[in-house]
Amino acid sequence: MGAGPVSGGVLARLRRGVWPGANPLRRRTDLFEPVALLVLSAAAVVVLICSFVASQAVLRDHLGQVNAERAQRHEVTARVLSDVPGQDSAVVRSVAVGWGPEPQRVAVVEVPTGTRLADTLQIWVDPQGRPVPPPRTRSEATQAAGTAGAAVLLGSGLVLGGLFAAARWYVGRRRLAAWEQEWAEIGPRWRHHHP
Repeated sequence: MGAGPVSGGVLARLRRGVWPGANPLRRRTDLFEPVALLVLSAAAVVVLICSFVASQAVLRDHLGQVNAERAQRHEVTARVLSDVPGQDSAVVRSVAVGWGPEPQRVAVVEVPTGTRLADTLQIWVDPQGRPVPPPRTRSEATQAAGTAGAAVLLGSGLVLGGLFAAARWYVGRRRLAAWEQEWAEIGPRWRHHHP
């Protein structure tokens, strides 16, 4: 026994599922979900645009800092001025290093244990000759931009999801209250017509 032809196809069923149409049993609260879906879709587009704009702004800012640090910092070869006892190269200790012509510049930097007197290492210095961390890289700037974009997406998604869930809860309570009120009016009359 066949079920008969499917009326309207998949798209028509989907449209009827999303938009309630002219059903005489439709309530005002039934319009909430399709309207909320439209609003959420528009908000999702806005969130995507904001996420892209935020990540591009962070990328521009960080790339500017990368370029400034690369212009201001340079690498020098420094000589260790004392032994650093120990065997574990994962442990670091502070030690004096020197570089440049006489009078030699001296600074205290962290080096792995086991470093010996007169070993050399590369350090970064600023225009005044003070040791500084290495300049940031373009990949670090890109990572910061991606993190900012993801944070905007995640935060906005959580906020929109929370608002949608709260609104559905409120509409559900209103719907149940309306049904209870209607049943309170119709129930006694209905019971009198049926023994």
